[in-house]
Amino acid sequence: MKKFLSFHAVLTLVLVATVGVSVFLFNGTDSKHKDFVTALPGILAVVAAIVAAWPTVKMFEMQRDALRPSPTPYFDITSRYGLLLLRVKNLGASVAYDVTIKWDQHPKNEEGEDVTALDSISSLMPQASASMNVGRPHKLFQKYKTMEFGGTVEFKDVEGTEYKQRFKCSADEHRASLTYDDEMTRTLYDLQKLPKGLDVIAKAIKEAGETNETV
Repeated sequence: MKKFLSFHAVLTLVLVATVGVSVFLFNGTDSKHKDFVTALPGILAVVAAIVAAWPTVKMFEMQRDALRPSPTPYFDITSRYGLLLLRVKNLGASVAYDVTIKWDQHPKNEEGEDVTALDSISSLMPQASASMNVGRPHKLFQKYKTMEFGGTVEFKDVEGTEYKQRFKCSADEHRASLTYDDEMTRTLYDLQKLPKGLDVIAKAIKEAGETNETV
């Protein structure tokens, strides 16, 4: 949770206090009525200042929220061919520190073990991520009726302000959908096999040459 009241809350408290004082003076004795009339210009000035400052404060809070870190867990099925990854990515514009994920129920891998490696991350740079392998998607979908999970992410910004935010991540939408929009990932995966295949061909040519020399 944030350590201090927001500017929005402070302005609201000032406005409420100003209205309260005004009502107290207006409903009081004749002397208080005179005090109310005397204080009226100042009260109106305070109210006008609050109204004028409101949009600026809202804009400031929006900019502050846009710049804060935002570590978010999600399932990544496209980065590695044939694998489902659990990834935590900082979608915010500043560094996230002491990232802690508290799951309502932990996701499990192919072997039925809780996936806990990303429960605690010391820091995440903006747009950086940490990931781990959960298993092969088709095996996971066969084993588990649902791959939807939720929980709370706790983290700090560079000033040490603490935040909590709820999240949900799901891989269920991939059960009946195309995994990739094109064949590039499969192509890159197959290209990794070329060196091994070339080694086999080179070995076969070398052995054939040695056989001919023997003959």
